[in-house]
Amino acid sequence: MPRQPLPDIDDRRCTNCGDCLRVCPTDCLSLRPDGHVIVSPPWCISCEICQTVCPVEAIAMRVQDW
Repeated sequence: MPRQPLPDIDDRRCTNCGDCLRVCPTDCLSLRPDGHVIVSPPWCISCEICQTVCPVEAIAMRVQDW
């Protein structure tokens, strides 16, 4: 079964603006206490909305190897 692409957050570019968190229809993104955005893969539907709204292009959709 092919794996779906998931958001890959570039912590060097992410400004923690929260835009991706606000638009995610499944709430699969969350903000850790240290300020990094993390993905909960079982909830992600690969809609790419988070990638589209990121103002600094810190999100790329990639098939993860885990």
